[in-house]
Amino acid sequence: MSGDLPLAGIRVVDLTRFVSGAYAGRLLASLGADVIKVEAAETGDPYRQQGTAFVEGESALFGALNCGKRSILLDLAAAEGRAQLDALLETADVFLENGRPGALVKLGLDAAGVAARFPHVVYGSISGYGQSGPDAERGGFDLILQAEGGVMSVTGEPDSGPVKVGVPALDIGSAVSCALGVVAALYGRNRTGRGAHVAASLLEFAVATFTSVAPSYFVDGEVPGRIGSHSPTFAPYGAFRARDGHLVIAGAGSEALWRRLCEVLGAPELAEDPRFVDNAARVRHRSVLTDELEARLGRCDRAHWLGLLGAAKVPAAEVRDLAQVLDSAQVRHLGLVRADPGAPAMTPVLGVPLQIDGPLPSAGRWPRLGEHTEEILAELRSRPGAR
Repeated sequence: MSGDLPLAGIRVVDLTRFVSGAYAGRLLASLGADVIKVEAAETGDPYRQQGTAFVEGESALFGALNCGKRSILLDLAAAEGRAQLDALLETADVFLENGRPGALVKLGLDAAGVAARFPHVVYGSISGYGQSGPDAERGGFDLILQAEGGVMSVTGEPDSGPVKVGVPALDIGSAVSCALGVVAALYGRNRTGRGAHVAASLLEFAVATFTSVAPSYFVDGEVPGRIGSHSPTFAPYGAFRARDGHLVIAGAGSEALWRRLCEVLGAPELAEDPRFVDNAARVRHRSVLTDELEARLGRCDRAHWLGLLGAAKVPAAEVRDLAQVLDSAQVRHLGLVRADPGAPAMTPVLGVPLQIDGPLPSAGRWPRLGEHTEEILAELRSRPGAR
């Protein structure tokens, strides 16, 4: 089935660990690439023993990040291991790593070293802070970059103190960025015959998340702060309390949408209030606007309002937890929860966030440590001209 996928025939040598690099490799595997995960003998990827959920001795976290890959054990501290990796790179199209810039120079596995020996290889890097600059050599976990990349400065309530986003959004975002760059570089190689160095970082993705917020800073010098679930750019756009709990309403996409919201709430006078006459005015008076809306929403339960808002085509939703999300009809329809028959105890994993002519097939189970070592080495020995 992978032969029908866009990256069928592409070989990826994956030297990554942890979340961002591993997920970039998983995305490429889901698109049909043969992703070979290079692991250190005996220990392997540290995430094999990290997390809180284990299935038959395997970390479910590791499994979620490494579906569809093959695992080979190589001792890169030994000449034989480095020779085996070079043999593998001769057959590869892509090399992935997510170490600190400069960490692989001594092994000749930095971007320049690989390009000198294997100019056809697309070299994909993910780092915390980028490949150059004063902070480049610093390590960067998602939490650290959420702080230094500004994300925590706009997350939480005004008096809550900085709050981390509840998922590793920068890890996943930088992985998607890297995978996109790799695919683009492979396309470019068709024209030039040469690979390229694709570099993504958690800092760059963190800054990119401010794309809809930065214009106000550039024009007015306005530095956004923590405003809970609300938007610094649009109002009403956030979570509001009804009689039995919160719902979210995005009632600021247009003035017509705002007026429909007022009609649903039985408060057409709000649309004529000078404090709320346009989006900019509503943003300036956001706290007063929230009070006015919640005074009306508090008269009925969420289900009542969601029915009316849906009928009026005003975007609104309940706030779901993970169990509700994964059990929702839409998530099931999209096939976003998969259980590969070969996975330990049929452990479900999440599908990747894209489709090509419909849902992508399952990339397959995650590999046991070193499971494919002999298989891959045999492939290398059998290739024409192999020593």
